[in-house]
Amino acid sequence: MREVIPWIVAAACTIAAGASLSEIHRLKGRIGDLTRHEFHDHKDVREYMIDAALTDAPEPIFVLGDSVTEMAPLPRQMCGHPVVNAGVGGQTIYEAGQLASRVLGERGAFLIALAVGANDVGSPSAQSDFTTLIDVVKPLSKRPLVALAVTSDVATNRAIAAAAAGRGVGFVAPQLPATADSMMPDGVHYRAAAYNSWIPALEDAITKMCPAP
Repeated sequence: MREVIPWIVAAACTIAAGASLSEIHRLKGRIGDLTRHEFHDHKDVREYMIDAALTDAPEPIFVLGDSVTEMAPLPRQMCGHPVVNAGVGGQTIYEAGQLASRVLGERGAFLIALAVGANDVGSPSAQSDFTTLIDVVKPLSKRPLVALAVTSDVATNRAIAAAAAGRGVGFVAPQLPATADSMMPDGVHYRAAAYNSWIPALEDAITKMCPAP
């Protein structure tokens, strides 16, 4: 019996070592997954959703923006064309141009509305970035572009308006109600009262660019 015990111990140690190595390899695999960033953030998910919406929206009205646009209850159709909400929370003016290039590609849009800028408050490059955005998306739109303010920051709106004017694009700054219940506590995002003014302004700007029936 004493002669068998060492063999039993050795076998047990071998099994334990094998299990430990297996666990180490499993943990290495998990660490590798994390270091390769094999997960999605909000922007990834939104881009996937926007791209999916475009597959079922021939010649869409493409409303490109940030979280103000993303949260907006946009109409499903305008001017007889499907509306695609391409708002992405946290998106900057520069990133909006990159997104439009990726998801629209060669298919383009009937009309593109630019409603972005809330994440560019204080940026010294807001005007040049918006000029670049216009240059990027203009060839993708069959109708003239529309630009709409999404922030109450005067300097940012002035920069965007200047960029739009320099490229012959109309810029609209909707008059939002000056009431406490129109904005979220952060002073950036809209409540229903603000959208009740902002969305009609967007619709009016887009409708003016649609051809007469």
